[in-house]
Amino acid sequence: MKNYYDVLGVNEQSTSADITKAFKNLAKKHHPDRGGDESKFKEINEAHNTLKDSQKRHDYDTMRKFGNANTGGGQHPFFNEDIFGDFFSGFQGGDMDFNTSFNFTKGPGGERIFRQNRAQTRGNRNVQVRMAISIKEAMMNNEKTISYKLPSGREEFATVNIPAGVQHGITFKYSGMGDDSIKNMPRGDLMVVMSVLDSDGFTRKGNDLYTDKTIDCFQAVRGHEFSLKLLEDKVIKVKVPAGTQPGTLLTMKGLGMPVHKTLNIRGNLYVKVHILIPQLSAQDLKKIKDL
Repeated sequence: MKNYYDVLGVNEQSTSADITKAFKNLAKKHHPDRGGDESKFKEINEAHNTLKDSQKRHDYDTMRKFGNANTGGGQHPFFNEDIFGDFFSGFQGGDMDFNTSFNFTKGPGGERIFRQNRAQTRGNRNVQVRMAISIKEAMMNNEKTISYKLPSGREEFATVNIPAGVQHGITFKYSGMGDDSIKNMPRGDLMVVMSVLDSDGFTRKGNDLYTDKTIDCFQAVRGHEFSLKLLEDKVIKVKVPAGTQPGTLLTMKGLGMPVHKTLNIRGNLYVKVHILIPQLSAQDLKKIKDL
C-alpha cells in the first residue's frame, strides 16, 4: 500500500491545513502543464483526495495499521465502531440498550429544561464495522471476509458481499451477528459501513471517474490517440481532437463506475488533458510555421 503521507511529505500528525499546503506546493512542481511527471501528479492528487477527507483519512490509517494483519486468507481491513458503547456504558454496566428519546419542557421560570427519557428495553447491541476498499475493487461484485470483535472481546468472522458500484458510506446490515452478551435475548446486528477510496490514478465523483493525460503541444495541435488502461484492466484507445485546449475533458460515455443496484448502467469516464509546452528552439518554431 502506498504511503500517502510520504507522497505529500507530511506525517500522521499533520493537520488538514498542512496537508493542503503540501499538496499545493507539490502540485505546482509536478503539474503536467508545467513539465512535471504525469504519474507523480496523479499520485499526489490521489494522496490528497484521501487525506483531505477526515473519514477517508481515518479509514486509510486503519488499513495501514491493520490491513496486513487482517488481509490474509481473504480477510479485509476493518475497524469496529461501537458508537453507542461509550454513551451507554454508564447505565447498568453497559449491558443495556435503551430506546432513548429527548424533549424540552418549561421550568418554573419559563426556561427550557432538557429531559432524557430512557425506556427500559433490554437487548444486545449492534456492532458497527467499517470496511475500506479501493474504487478498483468496487468496479465488480466482490466477496470479502472480515474479522471483528464483539463487546465481550470475542472475535467473530463474517463474509460481506460487495455489489459492483457500491457507494462510499453505504451500510450493509447482517442480522443476528452483533453483540450476544445478554443471554436469552436476540443478538444485535452487524452493520458494515463501506469506505471506497480513490486508487490507480482515478478519482470517483458519484458514478463518474476522472483521470489525467499529458500530451505535447504538437499532439494537441494535430490531434493524437493514446492507450488508456481502465480499472478493470481493459485497455481502450482515446482520441484527442486536433486543436484541443489545456484542461479539456474528454468524455468516455458508459466507462465510469457501475451504478449500484442497476443492470448494465455505468457512469462516464472523463480524461482531463494537460498540454506540455516545451522550450522551443529555432527548429521547433520552424516546424510550427510549416503546420
